[in-house]
Amino acid sequence: MQADITDFAGYPARSEGRFATVLDSTLFHSLPVEDRDGYLRSVHRAAAPGACYYVLVFAKGAFPAEFEARPNEVDEDELRDAVSKYWEIDEIRPAFIHANVPQVPGAPFEMPPHPRDEKGRMMLPAYLLSAHKAG
Repeated sequence: MQADITDFAGYPARSEGRFATVLDSTLFHSLPVEDRDGYLRSVHRAAAPGACYYVLVFAKGAFPAEFEARPNEVDEDELRDAVSKYWEIDEIRPAFIHANVPQVPGAPFEMPPHPRDEKGRMMLPAYLLSAHKAG
């Protein structure tokens, strides 16, 4: 099966309203900004009444501005505005996405000086959103 998460086309019959929990771990910021609304509408349709929705997304400033392939980072207001069209937001809090980011001499860009955890992984700024579907 192949489907497009931004329009829910191609999903099996009776998929609407079926999921009690929806986890988005770094998908939201990977979508083109113009596709976010379709994505949020689709996951809302797939969620059952009372379902929980969790989003882990890169915060603005996680990547250097000159990094051309960076994800579509968000600020808290941007995330709240997009998600609240479909979901009841319970909380948005600062978080980190831990990633193995090697230091590469001569790289065309330099990562911001984010802290590293005890395993040496870079702690990139993020937001963790929790919400629920009314009903």
